[in-house]
Amino acid sequence: MVTFVRSAVIAVAITMAQPGAGTAQPSAATNDTLPSFRVEVLVAATTDFVVRLDAYSELRRRLESQLPAVTVTDDVRQLRRARRSLARAIRSARPGAVQGEFFTPAISAQVRLALAPLMDDAMCAVIMDDNPGGFTHAIDGAYPDGKAFSTMPGLLLARLPELPADIQFRFIGRHLILYDVRANTIVDRMPDAIRCTRDN
Repeated sequence: MVTFVRSAVIAVAITMAQPGAGTAQPSAATNDTLPSFRVEVLVAATTDFVVRLDAYSELRRRLESQLPAVTVTDDVRQLRRARRSLARAIRSARPGAVQGEFFTPAISAQVRLALAPLMDDAMCAVIMDDNPGGFTHAIDGAYPDGKAFSTMPGLLLARLPELPADIQFRFIGRHLILYDVRANTIVDRMPDAIRCTRDN
């Protein structure tokens, strides 16, 4: 989380130093410091994101403990049934789940600022290589069978907050999602998290 906050602070500082959107002039070196209240806002947003996800993870743990135990098996059908049962339990426990519950405006702004400096052609090519492209889905809805999972480069993940076990960042097109591995569900979605020269 510390790395993410530091990256976001640097990104905000770079953005504020530029003379205007769309200009080609490189930003000059500056000794200006980021106002302390901005740092506090960035830290607060990241903390809020982590707290919300920890609460979701704890809810999932409680719901999973109430379901029949899954034995170690190679039976794909049994594993899928267990995933679907957990997903149904989560949807029942979160009837009002909506987009933006975790990717709030504050944390979304942070993420975009932190990732923007990394998004050159090479990074975009890696992300788009196995990218399933955008598709319609519901919050807490199932990730479609047969859809690929985007590659998440380590350099990119290093700029993002750490997640609870079995929750992952993934891209669908340019949109960043939170993917629940245990339930095979999409927990939240951030539209237009990255910009690439050629979007797929």
